[in-house]
Formats: sequence, structure tokens, C-alpha cells
Amino acid sequence: MKLIVIGGVASGTSAAARATRVNPDVEVTLYEKDDDISYSGCGLPYYISGVIDERSSLIINTPEKFSDKYGITMKASHEVTKIDPEKKEIHYKDLVNDEEGTDSYDKLIISTGAKPIMPPIPGIDLKNIVSLRTVNHADRHRRITTNSEVNKVTIVGGGLIGMEMAEAYAELGLEVTVVEKSEHILSLINSELSEKVENHCRENGVKFFLGQGVTEFKGKDKVEKVILDSGKEIETDMVLIAIGIRPVSKLAKEAGIELGVQDSIKVNGRMETNLDDIWACGDCVQSVNLVSGHPAWVPLGSTANKQGRVAGENAVGGNNFHRGILGTGITKVFDYIVATTGIKEDEAKAAGFDPFSITIKAPNHAGYYPGFEYFSLRGIFDKETGRILGAEGVGRSGVDKRIDVLATAIYAEQTADDLFQIDLGYAPPYSVPKDPVAILGMLAKKKI
Repeated sequence: MKLIVIGGVASGTSAAARATRVNPDVEVTLYEKDDDISYSGCGLPYYISGVIDERSSLIINTPEKFSDKYGITMKASHEVTKIDPEKKEIHYKDLVNDEEGTDSYDKLIISTGAKPIMPPIPGIDLKNIVSLRTVNHADRHRRITTNSEVNKVTIVGGGLIGMEMAEAYAELGLEVTVVEKSEHILSLINSELSEKVENHCRENGVKFFLGQGVTEFKGKDKVEKVILDSGKEIETDMVLIAIGIRPVSKLAKEAGIELGVQDSIKVNGRMETNLDDIWACGDCVQSVNLVSGHPAWVPLGSTANKQGRVAGENAVGGNNFHRGILGTGITKVFDYIVATTGIKEDEAKAAGFDPFSITIKAPNHAGYYPGFEYFSLRGIFDKETGRILGAEGVGRSGVDKRIDVLATAIYAEQTADDLFQIDLGYAPPYSVPKDPVAILGMLAKKKI
């Protein structure tokens, strides 16, 4: 059996490795258009800021190392340009030698990932306007930011990447400005909590222009000004475009594969597409939200790894299944932890729930123990059943532990009473006798 995997990084390499373990006789070839086939994309901001000094620290596997470990034929710097499902062939281009060729398969896994959205704004082709997705992108950031003439950076987009990079640039001593079209940054959390993060960023020197969009970039050769729709002009030496990403699904679509949410590839729980012998996984595919039951496209490295494992196993005769997602996400913004899981109130209403929310001022641990402080914890519940549907947290400590407990509770379809009943660990350095998770459940029960 011959298996071809299109795309590496989290899901593609996971799929290829799993396939060889399940069926050692399978012949696997992995095509990746980049020269880096397996790296930590989530670590890029910390490499740019210098927290992680060595580029090699981000590289999980080189093509040579991966090939030696799993017996896989690696085709790095090879871009697949066409899939022919009838002939069971792929067409590719060797980007190093500028040569084209074809390869045949018995089974095919598509793991083409996602790419940054680059809006058609006048001047976007000026130098020092960048995006961030790959290690090569991060290398470019480091080259630009080490230039003594670069002192001011403007970030277009106040989402996860934008805010992580605001911290990274500030750590480098740059003057940071964030432009966000919405009235609040970090749309994945409630506006009350996002304001706390915004204020924390301001305390660290970040400037914001909220509720404003960009109409033009100006400069002779390099970007020099960002023009807002309000008429405001921001002087800058560098611009990061961080308004989001989109699935890379054109190759699949042209092959006749059905697309779903936001043009992501439509798959079932076995990661099968609508075409025989073709699977897909990772940031290019849709999943299902386990709370709402609706199709969802939430590109996360943790999800990509799971989906890759499932696709790789099933492509060689296995029987694995990916149930779906909660969209659990967490990030660091200066000294704050920002985390979310499940669905928000508007999503809950659309799914037929009768949602309400509880926000508490939660203690990170015992008040008499050094380092005590509060963090914000918010839960979304269904009024009829008491079921917890979603949760968010913001603070300096204590957030990560609780969001994972709540994600587990949401996955298990637990209720406010269950949150009160859960037997969680307590010791003064780590918690309080009534853990914030229990407090959230107690208060929610009063409103049911």
C-alpha cells in the first residue's frame, strides 16, 4: 500500500507517523512545500521576542530525522499542485530545482493547513509589512526587528496572534500600536474580560486604536505610515497583519472534495472526505462543536495532532474516531493568562439553549499564602438543565488549572451541581477550600 500525505507540521507528520506504526508495511511519502516540515508554530512569538533564542528549539523534526525515525520518504520544498482522484495521482513542483512531476497513491491524506489573510489594502506590498505563520516568517521578523532603524511597529488585528506579538515586540523595546476594527480586542472572550487585558497591555506601553480599520499603507519603499478610516495617520517602521487565517483548501476543492464552514474541508469523524481513499486533517478541515453540535472551524495545534493521528490510522486500515472540539484555547499576554472553552452566549442561543452567565472574582490560592491575588472566571450555563456550556478566565495565575477542569466538565456535559460536587485538590499554595470551580457552580445553581 502506498500512502501520500500532503503537508507536514502538526497534523501531517502525526498522520504519517501513526500510519507507519499501525501498518509497518505501508510505503509513506510526505510532501511539504516549506523546507521546515515539523515545528512549533505556537512558539514563534517567543522566538521572535528572544525568550527562545535558538531557532532549532522550535524544530521538532527535520526531514532527515523524521525519515530515519519512521522510514518515510520526505519531499520537503515540494508543492503539490493538483490531485487527480480518478488516476490516483498527485502533481507536484520541486521548488528547489524548479522541476515538475507526478506520483501515484493508494491512499491520500490532505493536511494543507491554513494561511494568514492578507487584505487587499493599498500599499500592502511595501517592505516591512509581514504576517506570521511559519518559522521562515519568524526569521524575517527577527531580521527586521534587529535593524536599529526599526523602533515602531503597528499590529493590524487584536486577536490571539496580535496580542501575543504585542508582548513580543514590547519585550524587544519597540513602540507597539494595535489597530482593531472591533470595539474590543480578543473577540473569543467576553468584552468585560477583554477590557481587563486591554488595560493590562496599556500598562505595558501598548497603544490601541479600537473600532477603526486600515484604508492604506504609505511609504516610498518601506512602510512609513498606516492610514485609518478615521483619517488618523500612524507613523510606523513595521506592520504585522494579524487579522486571522483561512484554510488552504483550493487544492482539495479543485479535486472535487466538498468544503464546509469557512471553506474548510468537510470530513466525518473518521477524517474521511466525500471522495474514496482521501482523508483530511488539521487546520484545513472543519470539525463539530461538541456543545452546540454545529460544524465549526477552530484551527488549533492540539486538535491538528489528534486529527492527524486519526487520519493516519484509518488510512491504513484502522478504526479511530475524532469526536469533535470545544475550542479550548489559552494564551499569555504579558503577565496575564487568557483562556476560553466551550461556547459563548450568542452561540448557545443559536444552538437552542437558554443561556445565562456568572462572573466571579476568584482567589488563586489561600489569602494568607504569598502571591495571593484574584482572577476573573466566567461560566455560561443553560437555565433549563444547569449544564455548563462555556467558560472564560483572565488573570495572572490560577486560570489555566480552572479552564482545564471546566473544559473537562463541559466535555462530560456536567451541570452547575456537578461543579460544586467535584472533589478537587486543596492546599494553601494552590487553592482555597471552596475552589473557584465550586463557587461558580454554587452561584449558578441559585439562578436555575
